[in-house]
Amino acid sequence: MMALEISTPKNVNSYDFWASIYDEKTVKPRLKLARGFFTHFAQGDLPLLVNAFKDWRDYSEFLLLRADNCVTNEKKFFAVKCSKRGNDVFARRLDQKLGFLKTNDMNFFDIQKFDERQSHTVKTKLLWVTLTYDSKRCSLEEAWKNIGSEFNLWITNLRNKYGKVWYVSFPQAFPNQKGKGYGYPHLHLIVFFEDVDFRVFRRMEKDREGKLGLVYRVKEKSELERQGKWHSFIDVKALSSMRAVWNYAKKHCYNAGFGSGDEASLNNAVMWLFKKKSFNMSGEFRESYVEFINTLRSSKVVGQKTLDGGFVSDWVFSLLGVFSFFDLGLLEDPLIWRFDVDSELVHSLMNKFC
Repeated sequence: MMALEISTPKNVNSYDFWASIYDEKTVKPRLKLARGFFTHFAQGDLPLLVNAFKDWRDYSEFLLLRADNCVTNEKKFFAVKCSKRGNDVFARRLDQKLGFLKTNDMNFFDIQKFDERQSHTVKTKLLWVTLTYDSKRCSLEEAWKNIGSEFNLWITNLRNKYGKVWYVSFPQAFPNQKGKGYGYPHLHLIVFFEDVDFRVFRRMEKDREGKLGLVYRVKEKSELERQGKWHSFIDVKALSSMRAVWNYAKKHCYNAGFGSGDEASLNNAVMWLFKKKSFNMSGEFRESYVEFINTLRSSKVVGQKTLDGGFVSDWVFSLLGVFSFFDLGLLEDPLIWRFDVDSELVHSLMNKFC
């Protein structure tokens, strides 16, 4: 198969390009302007888009906050680093939202039951599914615009047959520059079937690096394909343990969504342009997943709350605006998440920008 040649039709160093993604008034890179520049987006634009995204990601901006103490009337001003797709604050927020996936190393099914001398049927409710995207179907831009509605149709088809189906999905851009699908979307999913089980079998398979390893699959894959009616190839694996769930989530959300590596930069750049979330979680997934774990433990979670269900802080916080480190009187990025801001500088900024 011939490698796909990716050309860059626009000059990366051209004044017109950089002027097109920077706001003329604030001199800051902005997504709205990038979306206006990358009209009729195609594969040849990917290298240029990655450059634009990196410039936006690495331009540190801060929330300027005012804190008022209701008891002492004390007033403080401080700045907190904004979460931007791919930066360190963004990674911490991901960890807070998905941390429940790594609670312990419990197994979902007993691998000892695969012993040929036993007649047990091994079953699971938890699958790892990959939905690929055939690049021959449509343009790159159309694929990213359509994948959300196409996925909704797929999950609805599954629910029509299997009942309650909950998921966490991780969209990604295909990273192989030599492939025809370069930059096209695909979805990795943790899928929990509350009402049905699937029969598990195991076999030895080679991964992308050619390493041979044990893989768990389900006998009902063809049935899932027919019912979901996904338009391209799908891959289905059975998740054997909480460690397996976390390893997949870490690989396809954290490693592919954080940092300055080529794959992470490509993923974040395309999803930045099309305003896609790094992951999507259906409303009942977390609750159903935790309840499933508790059932396997045969235990109940007991907690304690205060009489009023919480506490009231003495401090009230107000957002004053979003500013760069340069706006806040610094000559370079402070490389910290929070710092105090002088009140005179705050008043100067309010008079200048507000």
